[in-house]
Amino acid sequence: MNSDIDEFLHHVDQWKFKLHERLKRLTPAQRKAFWIQIHEQARARGLPVVEPEKPAKRPTKIVRRTG
Repeated sequence: MNSDIDEFLHHVDQWKFKLHERLKRLTPAQRKAFWIQIHEQARARGLPVVEPEKPAKRPTKIVRRTG
C-alpha cells in the first residue's frame, strides 16, 4: 500500500514541477488569465472552487475630541 501512495506522491510532484515551470515563463497578466481559465474549467466539471478572500478593510482611526 505504501508503494501506491509513494507512486501517487511522485505523480503529484511531477505535475507540480511542470506547473511551476509553465507559470515561471508567464507574465503576471498571463498568469492571472491562466488561473481564471483553470477555475472556469473546474466549475464546468462541477468541482468546488474556493474564491480568494477580499483584503480586509483598514479600520478607521479613532479621533479624540477635546473641549
